[in-house]
Amino acid sequence: MTKMYSAVLAGKNTINVFDVAKGVKTYSLNLGGVEIVNGPIVTQDKMTVVVKEKSGVLRGKVYNLPKGILSYSFQIK
Repeated sequence: MTKMYSAVLAGKNTINVFDVAKGVKTYSLNLGGVEIVNGPIVTQDKMTVVVKEKSGVLRGKVYNLPKGILSYSFQIK
């Protein structure tokens, strides 16, 4: 069976990730000194968020689920 995940904001820089099939929170992901301005959006085994850094730069970040490891990031102009 394919794993399914959901993610919700838990604070301005924290995301809670849930295993949908089990109905339990699998972990919390703290993104550090940034503010989440869009997302999280979960698609299959990836989660995307847009964050605003302290410098004002907007950056898209893509994480692998279920471990929450940063896959890649890109600057938004």
